[in-house]
Amino acid sequence: MNIEKKRSPISPKVIERLTQYLRHLENLSPEDFISSKELEIRTGFTATQIRKDLSYFGEFGTKGKGYSIRNLYNNIEKILGIQKTNNIIIIGIRRLGGALVEESEFTKESFNIIGIFDNSKSKIGTEIKGIRIRDIKEIPFFFQSKDRIDIAILTVPKKAAQQITTLLIKAGVKSILNFAPINLDIPNNIAVQNIDLYAKLQELNYWKEHRI
Repeated sequence: MNIEKKRSPISPKVIERLTQYLRHLENLSPEDFISSKELEIRTGFTATQIRKDLSYFGEFGTKGKGYSIRNLYNNIEKILGIQKTNNIIIIGIRRLGGALVEESEFTKESFNIIGIFDNSKSKIGTEIKGIRIRDIKEIPFFFQSKDRIDIAILTVPKKAAQQITTLLIKAGVKSILNFAPINLDIPNNIAVQNIDLYAKLQELNYWKEHRI
């Protein structure tokens, strides 16, 4: 089924929920069907919310049967753009950056790490999982040598994040996953997701303190 792209703005929360639907669907038999009510039980989101989220992109259900798990999974992959391989570079290869490279769940076929960068002289020139660590200064030349780089992941100290982001934007990056605890100053045409681990710890601590 063709995915219809509607003109109304899509809330980031809708996209966030789509990733959760996909996570649950991948553990089910692709030959089966599933209803929105069954998805509600599995995901914790209401059946009404699930149907509304999916309706932004088309009609995927079959009357009386629900959703084909295979078709729904494939369509959500297309919506998220992960039915194809997306090329990634990682800047900052300390503990977090290194863990991302080593994590097999993170490096599924949808996302392909093609470059790793750091400013540590002891790390530059060494390899992780067969990928050579390059000097951050090489980023502009690296972009020129590749057909496409889809996402840059920042795992650098807060004080260096903005400077490196500016370098990445000038080099041609269009989307950034930022683990530095800082709100980056970026143009409107650049997609960014900020993962503030310290803020998440604060949120978690609230729920721990107020848990009955």
